[in-house]
Amino acid sequence: MSDGKTFAVAVIGIPENERNVLRNIFKLSLYRAYTYTLVSVDEPSQIMMVDADDPNALAEWRAWRGGDASQSPTSKRGGAPSTIPTALVTKEAPTNSTTYYIRRPFIATRVLGVLDQVAAQAPSTAPERTIGESTPVSVQVEEPPAPTALVVDDSSTIRKQMELELKLLGVQVDAVESGEQAFEALARKNYDLIFLDVVLPGADGYQICKTIKKDKVRRKIPVIMLTSKSSPFDRVKGALAGCDTYLTKPAKQSVFQKTVKKYLKLP
Repeated sequence: MSDGKTFAVAVIGIPENERNVLRNIFKLSLYRAYTYTLVSVDEPSQIMMVDADDPNALAEWRAWRGGDASQSPTSKRGGAPSTIPTALVTKEAPTNSTTYYIRRPFIATRVLGVLDQVAAQAPSTAPERTIGESTPVSVQVEEPPAPTALVVDDSSTIRKQMELELKLLGVQVDAVESGEQAFEALARKNYDLIFLDVVLPGADGYQICKTIKKDKVRRKIPVIMLTSKSSPFDRVKGALAGCDTYLTKPAKQSVFQKTVKKYLKLP
């Protein structure tokens, strides 16, 4: 049951790997105006997410919206299925629709932004809804572009870990393993943040950082050096190369998130 700020979100048809992503995204909502928790479809809930790319999930949802409580556990939610605001999950969301859509892949800002719209229509407490009451909907709001980051590290494990952590913060990530690939990526795309491993095949992180900081177009992009060392000498070399700060691997999640939010000016 919701207290007006915390909303239980039940899902139909969402694969388990995506549910795990949602659980992590919902952790980020703890300090926001609206907080979300993932619950079983049999538990009381104020919001539903339905996999619109899964015909079986859509059929189940539509059957429940018919309101036959004898054929589903929705009566436990304190209201008819049709009264529960719903967001449809899909790879291709239609434009100019009054239905709530959350596009795949899940990005924290995208998911939370749409759920905030849904939550604004949800009741403060589920039992207050009247059976048969229609659910107001709102036009989909255009989202600001997600910040972007380039990760340069020759360890596939580090690249994957950082990609997951950054995606939790709503950051779009490109990851490469060498300086040559990094320059190719920079030639194709503008980034808001760059992570550079110190030890790389070919040109090391210091050399790559110097080149970036000499570029009139890209010199203002924050560069965070990644190193397994933390000696004063390494920090001096990084400062001379022009890097904005250092992170020692493996970085604590709290330190990593604080650093990313600082340079991307995230809340």
